[in-house]
Amino acid sequence: PNCLRLMLGEERAAAPAPQSGGVIVIEANIDDMTPQNFGYVTEKLLAAGALDVFTVPIQMKKGRPGNLLQVLAPSDSADPLTRIIFQETTTIGIRRHAADRTTLDREFVEVVTEFGNVKMKVSKLDGEVVNFAPEYEDCARIAREKKIPLKRIQAEAVKAYLGRPI
Repeated sequence: PNCLRLMLGEERAAAPAPQSGGVIVIEANIDDMTPQNFGYVTEKLLAAGALDVFTVPIQMKKGRPGNLLQVLAPSDSADPLTRIIFQETTTIGIRRHAADRTTLDREFVEVVTEFGNVKMKVSKLDGEVVNFAPEYEDCARIAREKKIPLKRIQAEAVKAYLGRPI
């Protein structure tokens, strides 16, 4: 079951992540927008329900450099997310298409480090752990507060995860 480790050895149920289903991909080619604005657009799209947002460098017609903005979202979020893209970018056209996706089962396990608690995202395939990673936001917050390099906090979190009782 999906569990959140509150302290080493103490667990409670956490919400399961979906394994598969339909999503929509919303995309636009953008060649005339200030690159720093992509961060702002990404934040707005994620806050409005996008599952993922990313850009890919592309070469557009007449050899112009540009970016492909791609947004992965639940199908029922397509219209509001499309509106944000039109309002916040310089694109004049958007493509939308349905896609199937499959995800691993995920759970969050909180580990205790000497610097503070860090959530670990643990992914499983058929009940077997195939991936784990410390949550960036937790590690970055601790690194800033303690004035310790981020990579050290991340390494300590992995060490604590690997050393925990199973």
